[in-house]
Amino acid sequence: MFALALTSLRRIALQLCVLLVFLPAVAAAADLMQPLGRADRPFGSATAPVTVIEYSSPTCPHCAAYRRETAPKIEAEFVRSGKVRILFRPLARNNVDLVIFMLAEAQTVSRSGLVLDSFYARQEEIANSGNLEETLRQIAGSIGIDRGAFDAAIADQSVLDGLKTLAKQARDDFKVEGTPTFFINGKKITGAPSQEEMRREIAAALGN
Repeated sequence: MFALALTSLRRIALQLCVLLVFLPAVAAAADLMQPLGRADRPFGSATAPVTVIEYSSPTCPHCAAYRRETAPKIEAEFVRSGKVRILFRPLARNNVDLVIFMLAEAQTVSRSGLVLDSFYARQEEIANSGNLEETLRQIAGSIGIDRGAFDAAIADQSVLDGLKTLAKQARDDFKVEGTPTFFINGKKITGAPSQEEMRREIAAALGN
């Protein structure tokens, strides 16, 4: 009886040791889920076993390529099935990014994606613009953001401060050095992964 109890205690002690080793990684992933300056806008089920955090910039060509070529396929395969939720975190690299993000933040969650995708799709036009402000206003107008709404959005100091805080946290705390950068259940992935690369990483996070 005593020997059996001792064996049980040893088993519990071993389980605790394993848990203590595992806890720091869990804590680090949990900390990563907490953004500063701006609340996340989750896309997908809150109970999804895999969380993909995406840091992206609307003037980043690699980000645009990922949004155009890979993101729709990943969303169709994993988000709609309830396996993945995506947390898109804006990472402004320049003032144009800030303006676009502020326009998106002024929209509802469902419309903010439309705003961002519209600017991603017209990167070349923005880059070659002779009148940058007017080009941004025209693109915004094409998706229903009139000049008054445009001016109101970019005048919101609290949103601007939040975006700057979020970018600082990404660089200082999470060592995000460029866009796009992804964290899949805490694992950092840099650059624009292909569909197969994303599928492989998500499968690993799912334990498949």
